[in-house]
Amino acid sequence: MGQNSSNPGALENLPDPVTTQDARTFLGKCFTDELWVATSKGGDSVDKDMFVKAVSLRNHAPSLRAWLEFWRIDELEEILKKLDVMNSSDLWLLEDKEIAKIGLKTVQLAHWEKACAHSKYLDAIDFDYPPSPLFLWLESWRLQRLHKGLFDLGCDVKDDVADLSESDAQQTLGMKLLEKRRWAKARVALKGNLKSFDFAASRDNAVPTLKTWLESLMLEELEEPLALLGAYELSDLADIDDRELASLSMNKLQTKHYMMGLAQVEQAKKVASLDGHADDATWRGWLESWRLLRLLPVMEELGAYTRQDLIDLEPNEYSLLKMRPLEAKRFEGAMIAVEEEFNP
Repeated sequence: MGQNSSNPGALENLPDPVTTQDARTFLGKCFTDELWVATSKGGDSVDKDMFVKAVSLRNHAPSLRAWLEFWRIDELEEILKKLDVMNSSDLWLLEDKEIAKIGLKTVQLAHWEKACAHSKYLDAIDFDYPPSPLFLWLESWRLQRLHKGLFDLGCDVKDDVADLSESDAQQTLGMKLLEKRRWAKARVALKGNLKSFDFAASRDNAVPTLKTWLESLMLEELEEPLALLGAYELSDLADIDDRELASLSMNKLQTKHYMMGLAQVEQAKKVASLDGHADDATWRGWLESWRLLRLLPVMEELGAYTRQDLIDLEPNEYSLLKMRPLEAKRFEGAMIAVEEEFNP
């Protein structure tokens, strides 16, 4: 990108219309004839609004592969993942010795330089956020049971969910009662934060398991070392000191991803009560504490997998739980506690 393109307000300060020279100055190495021709329709200038939208669209690739495809180096995806490149802003951080392992061809090298310039720009404008793959999004809504069905329908990333018709979803996913209600809320919420989805941003989302969190950050190999340190849930990560963190022997990109995810966990402590009630008992343990464990099978049959899911159950539907008289009384108290915890 151009020298000043990452400065605050750089896009807003562009002239209107944007000329070819303006575009070359702003985009620097990232200028491509294909983008300009597509945007300007072969002309010498283009409306500023159109140019800004084109730049923004390129920044918002739905996946690493889609971003690599734009720069025509998508054949490098697998080797880049082995080098711990997780998203577009990671590419420019690769060291020369790591790049040498790739064995770039002559034309690939030209594309690589443009991609690296764009990667550095994305990092400079803080366009760097934790990834939210489909499986993480589903788990945060307690809908992970639907993953295979969505994959069979062609949903590889959560962006694909927006293209799935509601009739297809209802007819093929086999959702349970409470899953249907969470699905409806999740679909609405996704429209507003497709790119910026973060499980730590809303009380409607549940905190994922440590295993899923690590997988979303391409840090699966840390599961066993963390277990040996005694970390079994996300809330346990706050207890890890610098010496213990160093013992994990992460490289530069792994460390970047871990710290990015840790900031997410810290935010979840405030928003999702990760450090309060939500991590002091498992679903089974919570039911045991209220002497309601007998209801576990019927609750799961309705689609409730955490106590948070019970919020979607209407009072006139409590009879579906087939509770005994004293269980009904305890359940009433439990629901008051759940409402206070998640809807204060």
